[in-house]
Amino acid sequence: MTQPTAKPRAKLTGADYMTLTPPSHRGVRYQLIEGELIQMAGPNYAHQVFIGELHVALTLQVRALDIGEIIISPFDVAIDEHNTFQPDLLFVSNARRHIFDGHGITGAPDVVVEVLSESTRRRDFNVKLPVYGRNGVREAWMADLRAATVAKYVGDGRAMTPVQVYGANDVLTSDAMPGVAVDLGPIFDRIRGAALPDN
Repeated sequence: MTQPTAKPRAKLTGADYMTLTPPSHRGVRYQLIEGELIQMAGPNYAHQVFIGELHVALTLQVRALDIGEIIISPFDVAIDEHNTFQPDLLFVSNARRHIFDGHGITGAPDVVVEVLSESTRRRDFNVKLPVYGRNGVREAWMADLRAATVAKYVGDGRAMTPVQVYGANDVLTSDAMPGVAVDLGPIFDRIRGAALPDN
């Protein structure tokens, strides 16, 4: 007698994500990752300070250069049918403004920023980074607050390739945001000594 085989669970889609996370439930953050609905832990203090400082630095320059829009999380990025992410920060160039859909974004931002934590690091590198790569994200910045580094990856429409790791004394530049230069020193100084829990 043969054992019945378990039916594989169907992957959720972007439409399922919207149904399962109505505005009344948006106080809890979720991402749709390879068809699975994942609840996100709340960010810690150091994370919020880093992203807040980076947001200010980028927004001032992007507006002055008039090259696009900087958006801070929470903001849904429906990057393909089975993946709706909430990168910590993103940039959309003027040429890609058509991807704003009134709710969030449908398609690939030019630049995404992910702040790594122990609970998300593996998924960010092994799952989300390849999704970004194959869907046309031009750059992904992976910020490691413990190491005080930002690793920049560049996409070619198929994959993301690491090109440079910036340290706390470096100035981060971006081909996807021409003319933008971020001095990381003052930003990392703001979180020096802040508690960095293992989450």
